[in-house]
Amino acid sequence: MKLVVKLSGKVLEDRALRLSIAHQVALLWTGGHRLLVVHGAGKQLTDLSRQLGIPVVQHRGRRVTDDRTLDAAKMVFSAVNRDLVALLVSQGIPALGITAYDALLSKSIRRPPLRVADAEGVVRDVDFGFVGEISEVNREALRRLVEAPYLPVICSLCADESGQVLNINADTVATEFALGLGADRLVSVSDVPGIYLDPNDSSTLISRLSATDAREHLRQGRFTEGMIPKVETALKAVEHGVAA
Repeated sequence: MKLVVKLSGKVLEDRALRLSIAHQVALLWTGGHRLLVVHGAGKQLTDLSRQLGIPVVQHRGRRVTDDRTLDAAKMVFSAVNRDLVALLVSQGIPALGITAYDALLSKSIRRPPLRVADAEGVVRDVDFGFVGEISEVNREALRRLVEAPYLPVICSLCADESGQVLNINADTVATEFALGLGADRLVSVSDVPGIYLDPNDSSTLISRLSATDAREHLRQGRFTEGMIPKVETALKAVEHGVAA
């Protein structure tokens, strides 16, 4: 079975939890599954940005990334990737840490501005800065990578055709690579039990969510910022035949 496993930055904060995840990934690997691991580092990037006095701005779960934020992202994603790879190696797994643009795995473009309305109803365009969207996945390169005797561990940095590094949502990377790989399943590991309509009310946990209901909740703005890209990318995966 071909699996893409997406790990949120929050679940990778705690070393004990990282070790547990590494152990479970190792079990999948030794069980003969072909794996691709994609990880985020949003929580770590937010923490570092605040320590450095860099404003943290997000719209619909996407981080606005200026020069300083991008530099911080490069540091954070590298650190998280190194730590995760080291733990996987400690489990006897030949993990290989890379970015989403290494080995020509993908091509990306800058995310276009988003038109939003503020609380007063004033409409404006939000420029996300150095934020990317994957425009093309190199299916052959991805296939060769997964069939090689290594476990790819991919951090969510991409690059455009000019060589400009871009920050990209890890859920987007995981979904696009799952589609490009023709994965059987996309597994998302987060720090919450599931999707809540109200994150402050545990009774609003959704036990089962159809694609139709998910689209309607998105349209009504019932999901919190961080959950929006997760639901959007899960919908895309399911619509293209990948179980998520």
